[in-house]
Amino acid sequence: MNPLVAIRQFDQSIWLDFIRRKILINGELQRRITDEALRGVTSNPAIFEKAIGGSDDYDAAIESLALQNKSADEIYTELAIADVQHACDLFRPVYDSHDNAGDGYVSLEVSPALVNDTEGTIEEGIRFWKAVDRPNVMIKVPATLEGLPAIRRLIAEGINVNVTLIFGLERYKLVADAYLSGLEDRAKAGQPIDKIASVASFFLSRIDVLIDPMLEKIAAEGGEKGELAQSMVGEVALASAKQAYQIYKEIFVGPRWEALQAKGANTQRLLWASTGNKNPKYDDLKYITNLIGPRTVNTVPVETLDIFREKGQPDDHLEEGLEKAQEVLRRLPELGLDLEELTNHLEVDGAKKFNEPFGKLMESLEKKRQKALGITVASATMQLGDFQAAIDAKIQEFNAKDFTEGFWQKDATLWTQDAEAQQSVRSFMGWLRVAETMVKAVPEIEQFVHEVKAAGFKHVVVMGMGGSTMAPIVFKESFPMGENGLPISVLDTTDPGTVKQIEESVPLAETLFIVASKSGTTAEPLAFGDYFYDRIKQIKGDKAGENFVAITDPSSKFVTSATEQGYRRIFLNFPEVGGRFSALTYFGLVPAALYGISIGELLARAIGMMRACGAYGAGGQNPGLELGAAIGVLAEQGRDKLTLVVPESLSDLGLWLEQLLAESTGKEGKGILPVAGEPLGEPSLYGHDRVFVYVGYENETDEANQTKLQQLAQDGHPVITILMKDALDLGAEFYRWEVATAVASAVFGINPFDQPNVQAAKTATDRLMKVVEQEGQIPQKEAPKVTENGVAYYTAVSGNDAAEVLQNFFAQAKPGDFLNIQAYLTESSAMNESLQQLRAQVQEQLHIATTSGYGPRFLHSTGQYHKGGPNTGLFVQFTVDHPQDLPLPGRSYTFGTFKNAQAQGDLEALQQNDRRTLRVHLGSDAEQGIKTMLAALATVPLSVQEA
Repeated sequence: MNPLVAIRQFDQSIWLDFIRRKILINGELQRRITDEALRGVTSNPAIFEKAIGGSDDYDAAIESLALQNKSADEIYTELAIADVQHACDLFRPVYDSHDNAGDGYVSLEVSPALVNDTEGTIEEGIRFWKAVDRPNVMIKVPATLEGLPAIRRLIAEGINVNVTLIFGLERYKLVADAYLSGLEDRAKAGQPIDKIASVASFFLSRIDVLIDPMLEKIAAEGGEKGELAQSMVGEVALASAKQAYQIYKEIFVGPRWEALQAKGANTQRLLWASTGNKNPKYDDLKYITNLIGPRTVNTVPVETLDIFREKGQPDDHLEEGLEKAQEVLRRLPELGLDLEELTNHLEVDGAKKFNEPFGKLMESLEKKRQKALGITVASATMQLGDFQAAIDAKIQEFNAKDFTEGFWQKDATLWTQDAEAQQSVRSFMGWLRVAETMVKAVPEIEQFVHEVKAAGFKHVVVMGMGGSTMAPIVFKESFPMGENGLPISVLDTTDPGTVKQIEESVPLAETLFIVASKSGTTAEPLAFGDYFYDRIKQIKGDKAGENFVAITDPSSKFVTSATEQGYRRIFLNFPEVGGRFSALTYFGLVPAALYGISIGELLARAIGMMRACGAYGAGGQNPGLELGAAIGVLAEQGRDKLTLVVPESLSDLGLWLEQLLAESTGKEGKGILPVAGEPLGEPSLYGHDRVFVYVGYENETDEANQTKLQQLAQDGHPVITILMKDALDLGAEFYRWEVATAVASAVFGINPFDQPNVQAAKTATDRLMKVVEQEGQIPQKEAPKVTENGVAYYTAVSGNDAAEVLQNFFAQAKPGDFLNIQAYLTESSAMNESLQQLRAQVQEQLHIATTSGYGPRFLHSTGQYHKGGPNTGLFVQFTVDHPQDLPLPGRSYTFGTFKNAQAQGDLEALQQNDRRTLRVHLGSDAEQGIKTMLAALATVPLSVQEA
């Protein structure tokens, strides 16, 4: 049997004298709890100095906290408390177990600067206790004369105390008395005492380190005293410990103790500390093997713990050699050595040994803090031409009414004067500071990643719609997979071909499926979850839930169903953060971490942008305000087509930005239309409705795009350029654009956080699905105007053939309009090429903006703009038959039917809002069908109506 496990039969508990974020995250501490019967953890300033100052584990968190204007002391406190909380949670099952015997505790020490400050120790002890907020934390208090009344007071307050720096027997007696007095004070006040735990940490090796050289010097002088001194070398610490145990047995008997015991009090166990051997002459396990005994704790450094696991021979030795121990202590004065005086010296020296590394840690933190404060965010270069004056005036107007301060105070009057709308605004502004909250969640997420990898998972599939999946798509396509990451696929379409592709491309039994739904009622992710849960259940039976993770809001019904199905983990997000503002929450960060991205650094960059935008006080220019004012004013003056230009490595950033801008601003007949994925052309191709935004990298020249952008700027088009240092700056850019979107909405005077028109398509789809359930098929409301070569055209315009229908449809276009392609198709490189060909032909001939998206993805993003924004769109919807459809478990319909209903529901919603629509049904072969349609379009000229 593992000696670390075997030692439990002697009623001794092994605690680890070490803590570091890495072992909390990578599973090492959990492994030791599970496999080695580890029963607790102790920490001290010297340990934290090595962990925080001697590693890069904490650098991203330090940067984030520094940017929040935290002092070095505040940063240390937050880091230490976070680690202790994490460790407490890992030990909670031990603490809660029926045989915990006072175990499962994690210790956090008050500042060594308070070693002689009673009131300061009490105040910090109470503050730490409340901050950690775990019943299994112990506050470490030194056993100085000033510490004794603090121990008594903290015990009386119901706080668990680990009394540290005990070297002498007389001081130990005072410590035990302080504990008993504290219990008595609490009982007298009518408060329960049965849940209070305490240990008295008796330091050992330092005693021998101090006294052995003195004994060896006397021994070297020879004679009777020399012989006596020689017999005591290496024995004083063990003798003190054995005698302390006898004192313990005497203290916790008799009337005083029995009165407390009757109220449920626990004894204050002795804890052997400083048990790592510091003298190479001695056995490495000297202070472990010889002190095994009942109702005691031994807190052991990692190296000694590993040695004991390999060669320890546990047995009850604590009360062996008592006579020898007592003789050592009795005769020590004969050698002129006053043990009490010497141990008092050790107490002073011990405090110093903790104070010095603490000072060193504070110095290290201050350097890192100052470095973080010097970090700047990427600036936005704006070439605004004739629009500069109007934008400057808007910024001055905002500054004059303290817009930034009101923004951070969630002043809803900045957006609307309607009381109901103001409440809506306030209730969805949790995104403002969610990055701060997520910094604290980083260790939890990273630990989860290690658990997933240790469980043998080889792939991750993120399943959701809209804001639940946009950020994961951007992360996946903008970063290489991290060294310790897992490959990720994203499913955000009900297209049966895509669902089947994902199913066939992943090792099902070894794939982790993330079902992401903010409301927990979104039809698509629930359908994805049901489908793959059914597939995994066929493989793993009742253990299928091990392959599933939920990300949702706390109040959603999905929490209940995921729990019932045994999901591996449920991450509860934040109700006050809307989906399109959730990139920096669990929705974005859990997939990012699984992919191997440093989410701590992502958040640090985001907080840097928060700081620049005024989160922690005025700091000069506000990049979010400036960008938002610019795009808002430009849109009001007709430049409402925000054309995103990016290098190939950032090609999917547009998906995220589309939803953020379109769903936030596209309402009340207003809005900014994001145009993504449109190849950059010559100035002559563009009307006067464009603003161009380039987001790229400092070290990536991208000459082709940059040259064209300069030509556009020279031609009078507004051009905004943002150059990031690297992909981790996406954390900052997500935040910049969130602020800018909210600011632009303030320019318009609209609520950026609602989506009043999104429900229209959902309602139409739900109605159609009810018909499907009753009649078995989707009702057909109209006949095609033309069917040619297997392709059917449905629209309000007339025509004798496909070419004429297409020509007449596009003849409705006016300057300032845009084309929106809605492809309810299976995405492929060939299909992408055909859709781009359509965009290019329309842009070249009509000089209007073109946008394109795969359905039903855009229903949860740009769909709001399509129905609620200005009526300037021409909507071409592509649908297809589904010869290789997939059934949906527990439903009477298939994925293909569901998708067709979404397409028809969306089309009806567009038509109800008087939008110009054309549905092109491509038959059973989408790639051939669209080529047929393009061939017909190529035969006719296209032109816009005169303004």
